[in-house]
Amino acid sequence: MANKGVAVSILKFAALAFASIIAAPSVVEAQIRITNVSVLDVENGEFLPNRTVMIVDGMIAAVAPSDEEPPGADAQLIDGTGKFLIPGLIDMHVHTDRSALPLFLEHGVTTVRDMGTHFAPLEAGSGGQLQLRSDVARGIVAGPELFLSLRILDGIERDRWLMHFAHADTPEEGAALVDQVADAGGDFIKIYTDLDPDVFHAIATRARARNLPMVGHVPGRVGYAQAAEMDLATAEHLRGFFIDASSEEDRWRDMYELAALSGDASQTYALANGRLLEIAATYDHEKAAALFSLLRDNEVGIVPTLVVLDDPRWRYPSAQPDPALVARLSEIYSNIVTPSDDPRGPFATVTDGLAAHLRQRQLVGDMHRAGVAILVGTDASNPFVLPGISLHEELAQLVRAGLTNAEVLRAATITNARYLDADNRIGSIAVGKEADLVLLRNNPLVDIAATRDIDAVLFDGEVVQFESDGAQGGQSAPQ
Repeated sequence: MANKGVAVSILKFAALAFASIIAAPSVVEAQIRITNVSVLDVENGEFLPNRTVMIVDGMIAAVAPSDEEPPGADAQLIDGTGKFLIPGLIDMHVHTDRSALPLFLEHGVTTVRDMGTHFAPLEAGSGGQLQLRSDVARGIVAGPELFLSLRILDGIERDRWLMHFAHADTPEEGAALVDQVADAGGDFIKIYTDLDPDVFHAIATRARARNLPMVGHVPGRVGYAQAAEMDLATAEHLRGFFIDASSEEDRWRDMYELAALSGDASQTYALANGRLLEIAATYDHEKAAALFSLLRDNEVGIVPTLVVLDDPRWRYPSAQPDPALVARLSEIYSNIVTPSDDPRGPFATVTDGLAAHLRQRQLVGDMHRAGVAILVGTDASNPFVLPGISLHEELAQLVRAGLTNAEVLRAATITNARYLDADNRIGSIAVGKEADLVLLRNNPLVDIAATRDIDAVLFDGEVVQFESDGAQGGQSAPQ
């Protein structure tokens, strides 16, 4: 079976039209009714106890105290006594294929932003991401809602097997690539680290003209300030921020320029990542504070993907991803999430790698306290970053960074939805919104790990049934 472990139960019963629900709630016949459940108010960070949630045609039709609920004779009943209902979770940074989609749903991730996927042809109907999005929307494939970049726009040629990368040397080529993605049906424009500044500006200008948000890695020759002023919507991974905030910014920027001009992407990666601790030693708090204000005022969301910046082998040398979850991925993705490289990565030692991660986690806390919007994304599927479970690991990382449980849950739901321009239909539990819901056995405001203890998942108002206890998977060593 292509989607092993997941089968969506289609629960279709007779129901009144949505307009009739609003006009006469006393005669609503809900298709699904979750009773006596505590419902998360994500905006205020509190659970509303003893509620009944009624779902009709995939939409939330009513949320009311259980002792006031209208009758629903033909409803599928779900007893929520002692349980906690939260909106479906959103992962703002994944690289996925068909095999990974069930894992997202099993772990309560009902929406993902795909940031470019290996071996993904652009043409519709060719088996690439456009086809996958269509298959999910039509119910042919069980998986979360997909928002697609289709391409990653960069200034250095990448390995030919990375079909999702597109190379632009000139402003004209950059603008043409934006048109290509827009015309194909992409949801946003993703930029990468080694774009030339003139090409970056051309891409930003054309993306604005095509009404597509620009997201991605902040190019090292551009910097966060210029990117924010050119309407970057979200910045991924924190890469390069310490250069921008350095008291020796000019020196590091010149070194980055030379590395980029070499045409070898590994050189810019080694500088920005491998020498992060050296750069961070020149951190200027006043410069950082000014950048925080600029990011906040321009509403640039930060997707730190802390989970991908934290190799568990730095603490547990024998750590391996959960083999049961890896086995369910296609060959290309099982090879990617199973680490085979040196655990030091770009760092001199594993101790340096861990120290760099902790420094970046501290930066996330500083950004949050300064009012910068922190979003939740994972960078699945990278080594150790398994689809679905990694979102829960990222929630724990953000709590360690200094966000409260309520703030983390808000970020993973309604805030993420706002940056997808989809908060009018997903991201919170409210009448008129899509019924993407996760029923938990324990209270995540008390312990964020409770998000892993899933009792049921609903996607588009349909109950997702999974054979395996996927929500308990992850890594073989604790985080």
